[in-house]
Amino acid sequence: MKTYLRTRSFSGSARLRTGWISYLLLPLILLSALLIQGCESPQPPLKVGTNIWPGYESLYLARHKGFLDESQVSLVEKVNATQVLRAFKSRQLDVAALTMDEALTLMASQKNLRVIAVMDFSQGADVLLAKPEIQSLEDLAGRTLVVEKTAVGAIMLQGALERAGLEGYEVAVHNAGVNQHIAMWEQEDVAAVVTFEPFKSLLEAKGAHVLFDSSETPRRIMDVLVTTAETAEARPDQLSHLLKGHFSALDYMSRNRAESARVMSARLKIAPDQVWQSFEGLHIPGLQENRMLLGNSEEFMAQIRTLEQLMLKAGLIAEDVDISAQFLTDQFLPGAGE
Repeated sequence: MKTYLRTRSFSGSARLRTGWISYLLLPLILLSALLIQGCESPQPPLKVGTNIWPGYESLYLARHKGFLDESQVSLVEKVNATQVLRAFKSRQLDVAALTMDEALTLMASQKNLRVIAVMDFSQGADVLLAKPEIQSLEDLAGRTLVVEKTAVGAIMLQGALERAGLEGYEVAVHNAGVNQHIAMWEQEDVAAVVTFEPFKSLLEAKGAHVLFDSSETPRRIMDVLVTTAETAEARPDQLSHLLKGHFSALDYMSRNRAESARVMSARLKIAPDQVWQSFEGLHIPGLQENRMLLGNSEEFMAQIRTLEQLMLKAGLIAEDVDISAQFLTDQFLPGAGE
């Protein structure tokens, strides 16, 4: 009998301890669940780098109008293309707005690039501006030209010299970032500047005139958004959100020109009534054209390969770039895969 009572007493005590242990463990279980949930927290904002250029303004308009969620996409403005390129190469950016020739230059050393959107084609927005006394390209012989040390600068300079029948050694070239072009223009020995909007409009207000522009090198200068294969695989939803915002902004721009010009004028640092003038030298592909360009278009690939050969000839790249079918991708465009 005593044994029976002891046994029952022990059993009740064990159940009591088990209950208390479960009670004490419950907060620990909940804390563990929270920690696990924290490990699955959303990705940080996608860092997208650009310099000032009308063809990229859709992204900033998208942010202003709320088409881009700033918890998903963070726009990073650099003062020139060289800074954007450097930041992307050092992994400070997830996406970069670059010219196609800059993307090809990157491909020579970084094989895993993906072009996810074509932002624009320059059809007169990139220019060689000369001072009033310089009346022809031939007059540049023996004079100083200011050019940004980028592939676009080299392509524009090469095209202008070829048109003039001049060799590179017949002019003096001073490399300077686009943010320095207005100050450089004031120097007495500078005869011309290779630049682009909005600096084109600002320099024309100071008496500059166009001697050569990108309409004379059709489909050679284009701007694209690029990312890496790793980012494309790890962050597809954010890339899709970025492009949806871009095309929503393009649609808004077409329907609300006055308001769009007012918003964009602040960043471009030109008057609202000059904003659309700065777009005149650009062709901006919409969604349907992007689908065609990035959807394994043989014509577009041929244009890229023509650009690559021009860059080889000019010494801008040392060898052929291996442009695989994955280099262009339409998978992040709105409606893709639906």
